[in-house]
Amino acid sequence: MKITAINGSPKGKRGATYLMVEEFLKGAQAQGAETKHILLSNMNIHHCMGCFSCWVKTPGVCVFHDDRKKIDLSGSDIIIYATPVYVDNISGLLKNFMDRGVSSVFPTIEKDAQGEGIHPKRRTVRPKIMTMANCGYPGQTHFEVLKVLFRRIARNMETDLIGEIYRNQGPLLLRDDPQLEPIIAQYKLRLQTAGREIVNELSISEKTKRELEEELIPHDLYLQKHNEIFNQLASI
Repeated sequence: MKITAINGSPKGKRGATYLMVEEFLKGAQAQGAETKHILLSNMNIHHCMGCFSCWVKTPGVCVFHDDRKKIDLSGSDIIIYATPVYVDNISGLLKNFMDRGVSSVFPTIEKDAQGEGIHPKRRTVRPKIMTMANCGYPGQTHFEVLKVLFRRIARNMETDLIGEIYRNQGPLLLRDDPQLEPIIAQYKLRLQTAGREIVNELSISEKTKRELEEELIPHDLYLQKHNEIFNQLASI
């Protein structure tokens, strides 16, 4: 099995998104999966211009010859779309990457099984997809847009959304705090468990899902600590 993670965090290796993906991939690797972790923050990818040249003038080929063409997803059995939450949505880096995928479909429109319009795909092999995200707020409600978005993306890609991992209180994963160490260590183990389950079952068990969404610390305490840090920074 080959798993490719597309990381849309502008922070790259310095972000909580990177930590989450790396721990998940450790679990997948332990079960024999071949993995790749692609950081969009290290790449130059132009946004889609909507010129439709890839549909009309040069079918299947984008007019931009940038780093987007260096990302080869062929052979991937699972693609992970990983992102921090930006304004209730995915990051701009990840959105640019996904928008440029328009060259992989035909311009004609057909109806899918539910009667909705859809573009036929140039490739017959369609990897299953996952999403991983974190946000700086407490509470899981801040991922509602992503939950709808990735179900629609799976429909658009004519594939299955086999896993969703959403972490509120994301900044805590990077906090250098002895009191948090055992809590973060346990969360990392749960991410590794999810990685093993995806390889073995192509799904994440309900038990692991519940454990992954448990609060790291009480929400009120998180708000207090978060606000203290930023108030201190503002006073410097």
